[in-house]
Amino acid sequence: MAELMRCRSCGYVTEAGKVGDACPACGVPRKMMDPWKDPVSERRRLFLWLDVHPIVDHFSVSFAASAFVLALVVLILPDFFPETLTDIFRGFVGVLPLAVIVSFVTGIFDARVRFRRSSTPVLIRKKLLGLAFFVFSVSAAAVVFFVGPYVPWARLVDAIVLSAGVVCAVRLGRLGQGLLQAIFPG
Repeated sequence: MAELMRCRSCGYVTEAGKVGDACPACGVPRKMMDPWKDPVSERRRLFLWLDVHPIVDHFSVSFAASAFVLALVVLILPDFFPETLTDIFRGFVGVLPLAVIVSFVTGIFDARVRFRRSSTPVLIRKKLLGLAFFVFSVSAAAVVFFVGPYVPWARLVDAIVLSAGVVCAVRLGRLGQGLLQAIFPG
């Protein structure tokens, strides 16, 4: 493994050979850089470096946000390309529960790699929010596929349920953002 250096000012870690006269991230002089040993094994670091869970999360958040916006458009402008928008909406709502499940599973795996367990207080909150996000996504799909996308009250219910899902997704993201740099040593 290459020799690493860490900036005392901003915490940026890079290979010693890549440091010029200043920290590549924040620009403070090189004298602010100290030798650093990564407390995480190479194997764990490789998985965390791949960012599988954060990348997968973007799909579920994108599906939720897109479905919510489409629900509003279909609700507010029911005669604006009704078949096309409704078909697109069905696609997003149909895939959303699957995206949430994949995000949840990769989150559990990420937690086990990052912290060697998934039962810390923040991770328990993330699990509960993830479960709520899943329930909202399945509820939206159930309304669309069992009641129908053209029923006015169903459109309103979907918009409300999807907005709750987006709120869950945002809260999950905020909690996850704080965990990105947290890694149990070893």
